[in-house]
Amino acid sequence: MMHGMNPVWIICVLICEIANILCQKSNLFYCFDMYFCRSKMRKVNRDIMKNVCLVIIFVWFLDAFTQANDIGLYPTFESCGVYVPCDTAGDCRVWFRRNGSVAWEESIAPFYDAVEHEYRTSIVRLEESTAYDIKVCLTTASDTLDFVSSFTTWSSEPPVARVLNIGSFFERPDGSVVVSGLRGRPDAWIKVVGDEPVQCSGVSDAALEVSDCQYVIFEKLCVRGGRRYGIRTDASVSDVRFVNCNIAKWGRICASQNSAGHFLDKEGKEINNDAGLVIYKSRNVVLERSYIHDPNGNTNPWNGTVELGEYKGTPYVFTHPQGPNAVYVMESRGGIVLRYNDLAGSQTHRYNDPVEAWRNNDVNGGFAHDADIYGNLLAFGQDDGIELDGGQCNVRLYDNRIEQVYCGISTAPNLKGPSYIFNNVIWNLGNSLGKGSCAIKNGGGYEYSRGMQYLFYNTFIHNGGGMMGVGYGNGPQRELFHAYMRNNIFLSLRSDLDSIKEGYCIKDKHRNPLCDFDYDLLGNVCQKDGRGGIVAYEGAERHAVFGLPEFTDLHAGLLTLSERERSLSKGEVINNFSNTYCRANPSMGALMPDASTLMPMRPLHVEADKYIVELQTAEVATVTLTVGNQETSEYDICMADDMKNWLTVTADSPVMVPDSTITLSFVASPAPYKRNGIVFVRLDNGLSVPITVFADK
Repeated sequence: MMHGMNPVWIICVLICEIANILCQKSNLFYCFDMYFCRSKMRKVNRDIMKNVCLVIIFVWFLDAFTQANDIGLYPTFESCGVYVPCDTAGDCRVWFRRNGSVAWEESIAPFYDAVEHEYRTSIVRLEESTAYDIKVCLTTASDTLDFVSSFTTWSSEPPVARVLNIGSFFERPDGSVVVSGLRGRPDAWIKVVGDEPVQCSGVSDAALEVSDCQYVIFEKLCVRGGRRYGIRTDASVSDVRFVNCNIAKWGRICASQNSAGHFLDKEGKEINNDAGLVIYKSRNVVLERSYIHDPNGNTNPWNGTVELGEYKGTPYVFTHPQGPNAVYVMESRGGIVLRYNDLAGSQTHRYNDPVEAWRNNDVNGGFAHDADIYGNLLAFGQDDGIELDGGQCNVRLYDNRIEQVYCGISTAPNLKGPSYIFNNVIWNLGNSLGKGSCAIKNGGGYEYSRGMQYLFYNTFIHNGGGMMGVGYGNGPQRELFHAYMRNNIFLSLRSDLDSIKEGYCIKDKHRNPLCDFDYDLLGNVCQKDGRGGIVAYEGAERHAVFGLPEFTDLHAGLLTLSERERSLSKGEVINNFSNTYCRANPSMGALMPDASTLMPMRPLHVEADKYIVELQTAEVATVTLTVGNQETSEYDICMADDMKNWLTVTADSPVMVPDSTITLSFVASPAPYKRNGIVFVRLDNGLSVPITVFADK
């Protein structure tokens, strides 16, 4: 190829020359011969015109082909984001199938963005390391486009060409580690294993700094310390994974508080966003089966009393929480996956948010686009369990359990969308003072919340609002949001008649007609008839079931639906999201009657007879784990440091074997602070069974 020659032009020329030969004796260009070719240059003009016409025809076909290939496909382990350019709204339908299968399955209807001129949707619940075909049919007033392509989901076990020890990178006197310049390939990853713990004395900002690395796996790292961060990635990082890691004791120590309640370090600077893992402008970063716990810092609640320093004993009101995070996502470049992690603070060292986003007002803020957050335990924060705030473009949050936070999920604002929130459980809301707000907080108005969010099959047990506009920005419609909801359970623990009116299952004060709420179960334990209240557009929830849900055992944390639950089979079928129901129609909530009781949902064949333990001092409570077809594994009983001062847990077997039971015994002793926390039965592979413990409920 000649330097600077456009390959498309070369193809055009070749096609035209071939066409010239084929058309020498045809009358295809008779009209051009008659009109343009009357001079002595007749043959030259004829050839030029034939070339011009053929180029025009070819470019027209090329344009159609290029439009089809502009369709973007961005797979992860279990999902794929789909992007279909389209100048005007029409009808867009997407089908997919496993490569080699005959039957096509249709995705949920794509969301049309009139600003970006694009249809977007996500395909979910795919199998890992699997090739899929995709078919798109796009119909507008002027054209119809059919397009077939393929993609392959990520593999949990990519080919590894080299294995290195993290100890080989130890050089700095303060114990911090920098890993830079490791460049694997898609077919030859590099694995770095934790042969020795990373222990940073606190001089360096991060205990482990990862830079200029591609196709690298960090596995079984034990990371302690870091002045601000346990692990930090930067903008030169892509396709890097952190697997089965244990991260703790990072961040600044609280020395005092200001009059507003914010904690300060020894230099008098406010402590905020010190994080176990910081993902800074990186792409395709995975955190899985990891335990991030026990930060050095703490976080103030929204309202409280100063505990440290010269203002000790001074009350403060409405101060936004500031403090550490387990994970801090800063302007992702896409492809962030957080799965099967335990991201739990503690009663005495609470997070701000277990997972927080940066630049909430930017379309590239937070997870930005094409991200999956699933199978995680998110707990013990003073504000949100997780912030999805920002672009929320094909961001998917599912199979998670969120508790002991002030608010479950923040989507304020959703600048682009669509985001998908499904099969999550939110329960036991409460900050360090036991105060809780809504399950989902929304807002931003037409200025910020332009995207749509979809909520399916969630179980929300809330002591504030359920789905609620709380506001973002300064506009008059700052509480307005866009949402589409089906097959959720909202159970309010607060009357919707109280003065602050936060007990509603759904509260959209603007009654946005672009929202679509239906087929949800809406209950309120404070109402005589158990009926949950809503504020929404006229006609919302026409097919809802009003009343209290009947779980297997709510007190024990068994949130599978009882066979007596009257909402069974009263949900609506949702393409690609309603694949597991075994009755006439789907039911509502995160856990169907025949499902595993384990929540968060994980590839683990272990269930407990209870996931909530309430203790009195010196009494013994037991939990029985039933092990199914699970590989034999040793396990650890893990808990936050402040729990070790008042809780003892023993097991009757040190090894988990298939088709067996394990009995755990819990005994509590006194402590000078509120005694609650989460115990994790963590297997060697990093998967765990979380059990919530209350000794002062």
